[in-house]
Amino acid sequence: MAALFSFGILLVISVVVMVLATIIGLFANNIILFESIGMSIAAGCLAGHFWQIHPAFCILIGIAALFGLYNLMKTKAGVWLIGGLMSLLWGFVVAIIVYDSMGRDVIWLFVPWGLVTAGVFALHIKARNNVT
Repeated sequence: MAALFSFGILLVISVVVMVLATIIGLFANNIILFESIGMSIAAGCLAGHFWQIHPAFCILIGIAALFGLYNLMKTKAGVWLIGGLMSLLWGFVVAIIVYDSMGRDVIWLFVPWGLVTAGVFALHIKARNNVT
């Protein structure tokens, strides 16, 4: 009975790892699309919050932001500007988590920030080369 239980646990863990790997792989290969979707959702929500406009117009703003950002990210200037800023943001998020969990040592702030920023920017460059 214990062997059956351990096999079941191993099977569940394997499925969870495969699903997570698929999600991370989709994000890494399509980072431009995922970030454009995220920023367009934020643009529509922030437009509705700050300007108190009709939700239908917020949806239109979000759709326009999605197409604009996606097409901008496919250009050389867009990947350097938006891709660079988003890479810094992703790196900062990871750096703050590591900094807080490692006893608030400043070295644990800057090293992960630089490494993650470089890695995410490489994903942006790779995704741009795959799109165009």
